[in-house]
Amino acid sequence: MKFRFLGDGDCPDWLLAEINTLSRLTSIKIKILGQTVAKYLAEGELDEEKIKKITQDAKVELDDAKAMVAALELIFASSARYGVSAADLSSELQQLGLPREHSAAIARLHTDHCPQITVALSAQSLRVSRLSSVEVLPCDNTSPFSMVSLKLKKLDGSEESSTINISKDDVQVLLAELRRAKSLMENL
Repeated sequence: MKFRFLGDGDCPDWLLAEINTLSRLTSIKIKILGQTVAKYLAEGELDEEKIKKITQDAKVELDDAKAMVAALELIFASSARYGVSAADLSSELQQLGLPREHSAAIARLHTDHCPQITVALSAQSLRVSRLSSVEVLPCDNTSPFSMVSLKLKKLDGSEESSTINISKDDVQVLLAELRRAKSLMENL
């Protein structure tokens, strides 16, 4: 069976197992746990003490608590990524075996936190080292190759230089392609 909140893919077996574990909690505890996970996805800080308190009250083992957090994280992140409506998410979670009250609570949280989660996911995507400069180094005229120095600015702020040998004819093609890639990425 295909699920929209999973990108029209099958449900992983581990998620099915965690749906069963989530079903053992009350809908109020699911709501509190879901709020904590959604806040973590949107802001980046996980309140581990709150999770421990919720899961200890429900007599859930630590490993199961971690797995429930991972399941909720997948549900919220995937549903935000694929733009699933709250009604569809609730329906699909019920098809997977989550009780109606639980799936309704998760769907409400999805509605409340989806815009923030989407913004956070967009900020995290496509982040690699940035090209800070391209420099063609002088080379003797007898060589059929030019040396090109590429400076990459890493996410931590440090710069790394790489030098490559490329044919003189291909230097202009490389520069044109790099400019085209830069303009495409700026338009995203």
